[in-house]
Amino acid sequence: MPNYCARVEYRGTNFHGFQKQPGIPTIQGALEDALLTLAGEYVHVLGAGRTDAGVHAAGQMVSFSLSGNFEIPMFLRSLNALLPNGIAVSHIKRVREKFDPRRDALWREYRYFILNRETPSPLLEEYAFFYSHNLDKKLLGEACELTLGEHDFSAFRVGSEEKNTVRNIMKCEVGEFDCFQGLIHITVRSNSFLYKMVRVLCRALLNVASGKWDIHDYRKKLEGGAGPCAEPLPPHGLFLWDVAYPEDVFAV
Repeated sequence: MPNYCARVEYRGTNFHGFQKQPGIPTIQGALEDALLTLAGEYVHVLGAGRTDAGVHAAGQMVSFSLSGNFEIPMFLRSLNALLPNGIAVSHIKRVREKFDPRRDALWREYRYFILNRETPSPLLEEYAFFYSHNLDKKLLGEACELTLGEHDFSAFRVGSEEKNTVRNIMKCEVGEFDCFQGLIHITVRSNSFLYKMVRVLCRALLNVASGKWDIHDYRKKLEGGAGPCAEPLPPHGLFLWDVAYPEDVFAV
């Protein structure tokens, strides 16, 4: 049975997260409903990340298998025509048998968007967290540097279901947009994250950059401790930005 990988973009505002739940709109549920209509059979969709309610995606990766052979360009157009507002599939590729978008990922990258200025923006209220406090960008960058590498992130988790709380952060940096005054984003990349870890981590970084925390206290929190050490930032500023895979998964 041919196996496919699709890149999905979505606005998470009106969805209760990625994972399918009975009776409420979810990303996985919408994709499976559209595939059922298009393929005429139930199609199970697997995702690279189970984003929470309100979280967006620019590069969620999903996989599914179909019993029939389809011309991908036409299939892609038909699938997008069946999906509800707020979800779109940007491309579909054939992948090897038993491809798993979660387990086979080399890394996942999230970006948290923050509007840091005196006044809010109605254009960005669904996509960026409004934060009017002054931020020391240099200090923010230093805290991001400290975050790189392997640490015990037990202080940055919500809940305690994960026994292993050590994670390796491959990338943690701040970016700015010249086209929109005050809009910044924090990029965090790792092969694995704890539950709500990125949103807690970004709040902690803002606490350092705004002077609420001392950077040395932040360094200690990277050594472990009870969590969460900070209130998670709201979901609407978070995007699952990209997921990377070995090239051989597309060798079919």
